Amino acid sequence: MKRQNLFLFLSFIFTFTFSNFVNGKSLNKEYIKVDKKARKLKNKILRTKSNYSVNGVVYYVSTDGDDSNSGTNQHQPFKSLNKVNSLDLKKGDVVLFRRGDMWRGCIHTKAGVTYSAYGKGDKPILNGSPFNAVEHGAWLETNVPNVYAYSEPIDLDVAVLVLNEGEQTAFKVMKRKSVDNSTTLHIDLDEQFASFADLHRDLDFWHEPTNGIVYLCSHRGNPSERFKSIEMPIRRHGFYATDDVIIDNFCIKYVGSHGIGSGTTQSLVVRNCELGWIGGSIQFYGDRQPTRYGNGIEIYGGCGRYVIDHCYVYQCYDAGITHQISAVGNEDVLMQDVTYSNNLIEDCVYAIEYFVGKAENGANRRMQNVLFTGNILRRAGYGFGNQRPDKMTPALIKSWGHYNRASNFRIVGNVFDRSKPHSLHISADNPEWLPKLQNNTHILLKGTDALLGSPEKTYTVDENYGNLIRKLFDEEGGRYILVNENEDS
Repeated sequence: MKRQNLFLFLSFIFTFTFSNFVNGKSLNKEYIKVDKKARKLKNKILRTKSNYSVNGVVYYVSTDGDDSNSGTNQHQPFKSLNKVNSLDLKKGDVVLFRRGDMWRGCIHTKAGVTYSAYGKGDKPILNGSPFNAVEHGAWLETNVPNVYAYSEPIDLDVAVLVLNEGEQTAFKVMKRKSVDNSTTLHIDLDEQFASFADLHRDLDFWHEPTNGIVYLCSHRGNPSERFKSIEMPIRRHGFYATDDVIIDNFCIKYVGSHGIGSGTTQSLVVRNCELGWIGGSIQFYGDRQPTRYGNGIEIYGGCGRYVIDHCYVYQCYDAGITHQISAVGNEDVLMQDVTYSNNLIEDCVYAIEYFVGKAENGANRRMQNVLFTGNILRRAGYGFGNQRPDKMTPALIKSWGHYNRASNFRIVGNVFDRSKPHSLHISADNPEWLPKLQNNTHILLKGTDALLGSPEKTYTVDENYGNLIRKLFDEEGGRYILVNENEDS
């Protein structure tokens, strides 16, 4: 035991490969250590006080307010998101939402403005679901056994049904075509599917695109009696972000598209936020089946000073946080000064996703000055995003097989805690463009693999994984722990 403790101590200083020879007691300690660190970071994020600078007018918003108020003091707050979105805000203005309150809808930011919280208590909630479908409307019986129809049509695509605040989720049924295009099938089951009449699996739901009606199969009676809450994230962002914006101390939940979404954006800072149950809406229809999407925080396009710090992100259909641009288009794109620091990301399909596609006409597209540091990334491929038909893509860091030209790209001092089927997917067209890794802790599932390097290759996660990471990414101070999936904390 003393010898093993010495190994554990030395591993903090030198790169050391752990395998299944780590005994159960010591392995349990490793899990406990990571869980404790994650809980501490989560509590810090959830309890963080607002921190903002004022160089303009401060506006206050409360669910007890009135849109006819001045909005410029806590005793005369505005009430609605519509009012906030209509304000002629100027650079330096600050919009503060009262803690403990909840709004349903979305916020369209204005350039140069800070959005934060005031008062005491929990972070203000921005809820992307139009209502709790237990308290609002009714679930009506249909002529199909165990299938109920929601009483009000919903125009925007319903991404998922979140039941009892995340205790369960309903499975979104979509149609896919057979290989020969002769038959329409259930997206998940190898069965013919035409309409709600074909629902039979408990907690499958169908959102009929022609009339907007949501149908839910419930084997245990009426959904309004079975559940306390049913949130319906719809196809829209929580925040539509613009240049030079700070989003601080919000809880963003039940959003069908991105929690915070933006195209090419300069100076976007997101800090001290909670984002959960994000994504799952249909983005587009392909030849044989629809494609769903939705990230916690995304910039698609160029960016500069893009900072995500001390955020707790969980249950995203795609990535927790991301910057990306595909090969489509012919414009130059520069992504620079990107920092993802001290975030806790759990149960997303990809914890961190990034990619830069090679422009079709050879335009200059690249990243520079990118830093991932102090993040705890856990359980990629474990959340509701596994509803996706392509279940073989999850990874804690996901670069895909893109061009990914980069300089000064570092991944330092993070915890990578279990992912399946891939631990990491980090590649680039040129080995000089690969990130440098340092002082990361890797808790790896036996039987998984990793997609790494230039050219990209598939490697088995085994006792040699540490040597592989050192060779490909020059990692110093890394720790590698190989575990079985049934070994829990």
